[in-house]
Parts: sequence; C-alpha cells; structure tokens
Amino acid sequence: MNDTKSMIKNALILFAITLVAGVLLGLVYQVTKDPIAYQEKLAQDKANQSVFAAAATFDDVSLDEAGSAAVTAEHTGVTIESIKEAKDSSGASLGYVIQVKSKGYGDFITYTVGITNDGNVNGISIIKIAETPGLGMNAEKVIVPQFKDKAETDFAVVKSGQLSDASTQIEAISGATITSRAVTEGVNGAVSYFDNVLKGGQ
Repeated sequence: MNDTKSMIKNALILFAITLVAGVLLGLVYQVTKDPIAYQEKLAQDKANQSVFAAAATFDDVSLDEAGSAAVTAEHTGVTIESIKEAKDSSGASLGYVIQVKSKGYGDFITYTVGITNDGNVNGISIIKIAETPGLGMNAEKVIVPQFKDKAETDFAVVKSGQLSDASTQIEAISGATITSRAVTEGVNGAVSYFDNVLKGGQ
C-alpha cells in the first residue's frame, strides 16, 4: 500500500514539474518570439541591401513551386527560400534577390544572391552559417567576395591555389571544400531559378 502511495506521490510531483516547465517554456517563447522575428527581419533586410545597394525597395515575389523543385532536383541540398524584386526609388525593377539555403558541412547555410535583370550576379550575403570555426566559417571573407559582379554562369569550385579563370571558378576555402561547394552550388541554383523563372520579368 505504501509503495502505491509513494508511486502516486512521485508521479504527481513529476507531473507538476513537467507542467511548470512547460508553462515556463511557453512564456519564454512568447516573450522572445517577437524580438527573434525582428532580428531575423533585420538580418534579411541587411542581406538584401548588401547585394543590391542601389535598391530603394524589395517587393515579395511569389515562389514558383515547380521552378523551386527543379532547382532542388538539379542542385543537391539546395532550396530556394524566397524571392524579392529589387526596385529603385522610381519603382523601376533592378533585378532579384534570391534567398537560398544549401547544406554545408555542419548545417544549412542561408544567404541571399543578387542578380540583375541583365544577368549579372551583384554578389551574395550570408544570413546564417554554422560551419567549422577557422575553416568553413571563413566563407564570409573568402567565398563571398569572389561572387562580386560576376556574369551569371555555372560556377565551379577549384582547390585553393588552382584558380585559372576567375569569371567561372570559385577558389575553395583551404580545408573547407564542402562549405565552398555548398555555397557555390546554392548560387548556381539561384542562377538556374533566375534563368528559368525570372529572366525577362514575370
């Protein structure tokens, strides 16, 4: 009998602890939800402006599901997350900001790719990355600058020190080829989506 009472008591205590923990987690989520969303929007806005400095506004463009699926099928680990049309102060279209997510060495890497209407890659801007410190985390300073003002093409990754054609090749981060390929494959996916869905306007 005492064992039964003890089991019931322990079960009630465990239930109470679980209930309190659940309520506290819910409260923490409610308190932090808006600030997190705000910070994510700031990061997105900064990334958009980084790849289209001349743009005054960025308007949402509906994602073409078939076009996005085709990119994922052709470029392993790559997903088109969202599209925005970059416009100048008069409302004229400058091109598109394509947000991409690609599978890196440690986790998914999220970044924007800016492509002008005439097919020029303005550049890329990383929003989220969690690669190996000292290796893949160097993507910001090693990979990002290499995509500045490039004619859109199918970019290929070459090992560090083996760059022979800067217009089509991206030199890998030393010791982080997987990260380098992940970012480059994502850019290729964005270029593919632009060519097949966005080129010439919707």
